[in-house]
Amino acid sequence: MRERVLGSALVLLAGWPLLSGAGVVQTPVRGSFNAAQENACIHVSIFFYLSDCSYTRAHAVIAGQALPWVGPTVNPVYYAPDSPHASPDYVPVAGDDRIAPALGGTLSVDDGGTADGGDDRLSLTLVVGPAARSVVANVNELAGGPAGRPPRAVIAWSAITHTLEPTRVSSATRNAAGGFDYVIGAQGFPARICRATDPADCFPSAHAPKTTDGQKGEGGWAAPARVGITRDSAMDGNPGARTTAVMAGYRCTDNRGGITCPSHNVVWRNGAEPEPGARNLSEAPGFDNLLLRVATDAGAHVVSAQAFWTQEYRIDAGPPAFQVPAGHDNSWQGGYFELEAAGEQPQ
Repeated sequence: MRERVLGSALVLLAGWPLLSGAGVVQTPVRGSFNAAQENACIHVSIFFYLSDCSYTRAHAVIAGQALPWVGPTVNPVYYAPDSPHASPDYVPVAGDDRIAPALGGTLSVDDGGTADGGDDRLSLTLVVGPAARSVVANVNELAGGPAGRPPRAVIAWSAITHTLEPTRVSSATRNAAGGFDYVIGAQGFPARICRATDPADCFPSAHAPKTTDGQKGEGGWAAPARVGITRDSAMDGNPGARTTAVMAGYRCTDNRGGITCPSHNVVWRNGAEPEPGARNLSEAPGFDNLLLRVATDAGAHVVSAQAFWTQEYRIDAGPPAFQVPAGHDNSWQGGYFELEAAGEQPQ
């Protein structure tokens, strides 16, 4: 495969090797990753700020306490690696020079040699970047950040390569193009929630409330979704697929003299993915939950695709009545991206 860098965008061209097996069709795809930021829902919102930050209004009542729905909150933001704002000393503001990282690769459909779309499998290889990700590691301003600011880390990479092994679809519906509309997601593919004041500003939004806004963030999102985006049954319980991922050209800096980098669950590093319910372990860059919707034509070439993704982890804090069972996660960060075919498909 050849790669060509256009500005800061990594665009992957055709030339992927064919997979073995009958009925496998590969489509080069491209897009942008995750708008320019992620949104999140961390356990601190529930037990400390008494607000429900879930995607689906999953925590309307906790321990007998009714919680207002504020929806997902904002935290991680992406910049070009050479941006002056790709620094742990900079506090992001909406409208700055944040970017949506480039995204490209291949999405493959394996029909298994049958006409039944329900037994088809999807696989993909995607490359994200280059980019830098700025993330607050703790909302507590007393947790070691300078000048009364929360601790912040910035990780940068030249490329993150995601791999999804062949995964059977959850559903397949014939479409007008003669192909299938596939979904990977046990409960289906979620709708994107959008801001109340701007229906075009949808998840993940730069104008989502902050975790520290607490109940003051109520009313910012128009309405919760019916179908959720998280895997763990202690949250939305909509399991999809998982990816493995490796970062190239990785570096990490923080505003705590190296204490946060890379030893924090929201700070990515190359390594094994923590088990659900694990404490105080850095997330690998792979997706803990990937929900896919893929449209194909009559030749099984991908026309378009949409995806939600999350990384899920556990924060042990707060009263016992607010805790999820052992072995489960209670917090997530994630986003949404779209793909299109990268070139003309064979007839």
